[in-house]
Amino acid sequence: MNQHLASGSGAILAGVVLVGRGSLYSGQPEEELAALATSLRSVRLNTLVVEALLEQGENSLTLALDTCAGADVLSVAVIPVFMPVEAATRNWLQFVARRWLRRSGSPFQLTFAESLAGHPATTEAVNDLVTRALDSGKPLSPQNPAVDQTDPDWSVIPPHSYHVLFCQGPRCTAAGAGELGAYLRKRLEDEGLEQGPDHVLAARTGCLYPCNLGPVMVVYPEGTWYCGLDEEAVERIIQEHFIGGETVDGYAYRPASERQTLSGATHPQA
Repeated sequence: MNQHLASGSGAILAGVVLVGRGSLYSGQPEEELAALATSLRSVRLNTLVVEALLEQGENSLTLALDTCAGADVLSVAVIPVFMPVEAATRNWLQFVARRWLRRSGSPFQLTFAESLAGHPATTEAVNDLVTRALDSGKPLSPQNPAVDQTDPDWSVIPPHSYHVLFCQGPRCTAAGAGELGAYLRKRLEDEGLEQGPDHVLAARTGCLYPCNLGPVMVVYPEGTWYCGLDEEAVERIIQEHFIGGETVDGYAYRPASERQTLSGATHPQA
């Protein structure tokens, strides 16, 4: 978790959580969010500024709020710094925050900022970018061999024994999928399963849909859904399924018409 206290004297009274969107393909969004956080710290002294990602990353909103609670701040403002912020996304972030408040019992006051799209300074910033692009921007060349040449590996489906789709959509990320996905990739590397004849081709994905059952991953060719994952579950799946070839029934689900829960009450196992 990236966490920094602004320099200056006095107590840290407030926290700010900057929420950005992650990427399946690179760490650039995290780097840009970190740069924004650094700039904000320079103008808001004695404020705890923490970055969080809506999806595709380890720094979830839940972890960011844990950091604020550990700093004993009196109030926290959550700022989505991406556009557009759909009503469903905003409602989901607030749901995650309310659930965190219930579970943590934290006494600090938590508020959400309005969308950047509705702030007058956003129009001013975009207008400034337009002016710079038209007045002094570098024209785009129709060709750039150094950038436009595609990687030949992008035309190859690598041989593999298992194809794993690991959800890192917003809801699974809030349930810890970011850290868990990193753990899965490390353990596959430890076991030598990232290459060779027994290669496990692991791919991060967006939402796989059964959000209440997250963290979720699907393993092919069997099409086994594994739900409610934690490190113990991932370890068993690696040892028993990827290496041993047997489905781990304690975490395996199959499609069903009725509501399924992680408690096992209506848990049709594969």
